[in-house]
Amino acid sequence: MRARRTCASRRLAIEVHQVAESLLIGLALACGVVQAAAADGASRTVSLNGDWHFLADPSGTLKLSDLANATNIRPTRVPSSWQQQFADLRDYAGVAWYWRTIELETLGPNQVALLRFGAVDYQANVYVNGQKVGTHEGGYLPFEFDVTALLRTGENQLAVRVADPGADPKEVEGIRYAEIPHGKQNWYVQTSGLWQDVALDIRPRMHLVPVHISAGADGQFKIRAEVRNVTVDLPNAEPLRVKASISDPAGKEVWSGAAELHRDQAAYELSGRVAGPALWDVGRPMLYKLQVTLPTGDAQECSFGFRTFESRGGKFYLNGHVVYLRAALDQDFYPDTIYTPPSLEYLRHEMEQAKLLGLNMLRCHIKVPDPRYLQAADESGVLVWYEIPNWDKLTEDAKRRARETLRGTVERDWNHPCIVIVSVINESWGVDLKDASQRQWLQSAYKEAKSMVPGWLVVDNSACCDNFHMATDIADFHQYDAIPDHASDFDRFVADMASRPGWLFSPFNDATVKGDEPLVLSEFGNWGLPRLPEEKPWWFARPFGADRPITLPEGVEQRFTAYQFNSLFPDFNALAEAAQWHQWRALKYEIDSIRSQSELQGYVITEFTDLNWEANGLLDMWRRPKVYAADLRKLQQDDLLVVRAERRNLTVGDKAQADVFFSHYSTQPISSARVDWEVEGTDLKGSLPVPATALGTTGTVSQIEFVAPVVPAPTRMALKARLTAGDEVISETALDFYCYPPKPAELPPPVSFHDPAGRLRRLVNEMRARNYLAPSGSETFPVLVTSAFDDTAKQALQSGGRVILLPSDKQTLAPGLEIVPRAKSTLDGNWISGFLWIRKDHDPFKQIGFETFPGFETQAATPPTVVQGLKRENFSDVLSGIFYGWIHSNVGTLVEARAGKGKLLICTFSLGTTYGSDPYATYLLDALVQYIVSGPTPTLEIPLSVP
Repeated sequence: MRARRTCASRRLAIEVHQVAESLLIGLALACGVVQAAAADGASRTVSLNGDWHFLADPSGTLKLSDLANATNIRPTRVPSSWQQQFADLRDYAGVAWYWRTIELETLGPNQVALLRFGAVDYQANVYVNGQKVGTHEGGYLPFEFDVTALLRTGENQLAVRVADPGADPKEVEGIRYAEIPHGKQNWYVQTSGLWQDVALDIRPRMHLVPVHISAGADGQFKIRAEVRNVTVDLPNAEPLRVKASISDPAGKEVWSGAAELHRDQAAYELSGRVAGPALWDVGRPMLYKLQVTLPTGDAQECSFGFRTFESRGGKFYLNGHVVYLRAALDQDFYPDTIYTPPSLEYLRHEMEQAKLLGLNMLRCHIKVPDPRYLQAADESGVLVWYEIPNWDKLTEDAKRRARETLRGTVERDWNHPCIVIVSVINESWGVDLKDASQRQWLQSAYKEAKSMVPGWLVVDNSACCDNFHMATDIADFHQYDAIPDHASDFDRFVADMASRPGWLFSPFNDATVKGDEPLVLSEFGNWGLPRLPEEKPWWFARPFGADRPITLPEGVEQRFTAYQFNSLFPDFNALAEAAQWHQWRALKYEIDSIRSQSELQGYVITEFTDLNWEANGLLDMWRRPKVYAADLRKLQQDDLLVVRAERRNLTVGDKAQADVFFSHYSTQPISSARVDWEVEGTDLKGSLPVPATALGTTGTVSQIEFVAPVVPAPTRMALKARLTAGDEVISETALDFYCYPPKPAELPPPVSFHDPAGRLRRLVNEMRARNYLAPSGSETFPVLVTSAFDDTAKQALQSGGRVILLPSDKQTLAPGLEIVPRAKSTLDGNWISGFLWIRKDHDPFKQIGFETFPGFETQAATPPTVVQGLKRENFSDVLSGIFYGWIHSNVGTLVEARAGKGKLLICTFSLGTTYGSDPYATYLLDALVQYIVSGPTPTLEIPLSVP
């Protein structure tokens, strides 16, 4: 396996020559032909990456002998998947054949040839020169076969028959997709075939298998080396040894040792200590080299790091120092190559981008990554938390495969210092936790994993929603809330989680709880659409299943125009950039909320990169940073100043209050620190002393208070705060407030109310208190505020009245046009993010339109309902609305219409309960009354049926 950190054998590179070759067929098809000079006793690796023949076999009936006369044969590149290579096979699941030839010189009598595969998804039957050499099941792990006896001097024919089930068919040759580890392939794009490296190793008959080393921060280490065919080449005359040496990051040998070989012993252990080792750490990846050699000349060399990762007392410790986990979920899919990383350099660049965003960990999500991913993380100093790919149904076969996958993963990745956490399952996928026997299995799987891994922490179930933990090293949970819509819900959840609630563990009283598991919010996030490439990728036309059109990217530019967003933004990319800033405001709010809770010890943002239809990445699918990258880096630091305010909207003269917290996780001593603050554009400023804050905690500093200044019009102003120690700035932050002058003393238009369900009682009192008098009956265009679109409202419209509808429940306006609640549907925006937008330069938003995508100024008035069923051509009359994801599910939140002889404003903002107490809501409703009186000219007409 190429570039593996699990002590891949030290081998000489062999140049791969690619020439035209006719193999088992009579067609002229380009295929790589390699020659391996194989002197007796020498070790070499022949890369078999490159050109292969490929043939899909939908019937599954072809035999090896049929390939010579087959048709529809195609060239393919290895490593890759057939979904990547062939447009007509994007969704193909079933059987396929790969084959090619290689040329070899004669092997020496003391040599073996090992045919190695990095990973083949899913089942591989391997043939050499017409003879079957073996079968391997499992799509993520390496395997090899000793093919020495089947090779011959000159041309050799290799063939691999692959069988892989998928969404359709779900079963192939007795293999059920629901019962195999497949991860999230069915969410995005399936991967089938030879998706990792293929090679032929020429080795001495007595040779090493991958060597394991365990090395701690104290310099102690243990080496385990296993030798195959240990009796073959041992002479009787003298004792022979397996030798090992360790070199430091500068290349200087710092330790060596040996163990005597014995004919009846295959495994050997060596141990020792390196004094004062340079430790592998986050951002400081000090890598040592281990070399193990045999008398036959066979050798292995691998990188490793001296480091210790542990949890105790509810905190994480790396090399004895407390560490706060700032992670992002990484699906590890690629825009062109799906599962297969483009190159090691690509991965190294990706890891550096993670560090530039302030991340210290990636959670490689329900996937066993290519080994180069882990090599890049090792070299970059990025921690990795990864997970067994999920299955869908827990059967005995699923249990066996899960166990085999974990064991093989540990075997392959033992030496990587970057790996510190592994999960057994995610969100109970593939397990029914209501079933006592399956809960018991999860507990036993956790214990088995603990006995297997090299000191990694183990998570039984990365929990979400109504599932939970059974036994775990980390008490983590997932929570998705649209921000700012459900910011208060998010805060309540975070505060509850910080209390170490019982719902983190099984409600059936059968969990094993230690009580000091670190608390981690391991999934949260919001969307920010990417700028589009000039040429759209093929997967733009793929939603997450035919029943989820809301996930489809294709046609987004057409929808941008059709729904008239070109009247709000110059082009789609401008909208995308605004969406990214909206995502940033949400992320900052959520991270500040998490960091203000001292009990929480880390978080995982969903996610590192966008992924096909999913646009919640910090980078887009092409690994381009989103617009807020520099700001995010400042936010994701060991030491963080947090300023939070429950109330952002202020009337002139109100007292503003903001709580100040200091989250301290750096090893840098902080003394005589202070927080200096100012309200931008004003003379308001102050300074607060920072009390001593223990390392690994979040402390309360104090509270910033100021009086909202006089402003001539609604104004956004930034409260800026800076934490300094001496002359050094430790952390900076800012918080937007919105200041509104009081209403001018004027006589507003008369207003009547219609409220059959009693929803507007508070509003009536507040508006009457603000001089909204009842109509005298002489008004030309009387204004009616109503909570119901019923006969009374329709009669008022029919007679030429002006009606403002403030609905809070489901109502029908016309056939196909409805008011619908957002809760308990995708319209809440918690899954596929919703983007509330306003025509900020158009009445009634002119005075309060701070951004086209509003921020926290609208939080109190967040629309609980929306107008659904509006046609594209109606959107000139939509003054405010929400779209979801890729400009789907377009709905209205403020719609103007003609009805009868009158005019109608349908406003779903929550004004009935917030008018008078929230300045934004008050300004908006006052502006609505003035706007409907001044005479909107809508083109949308709602037919009336009045008795």
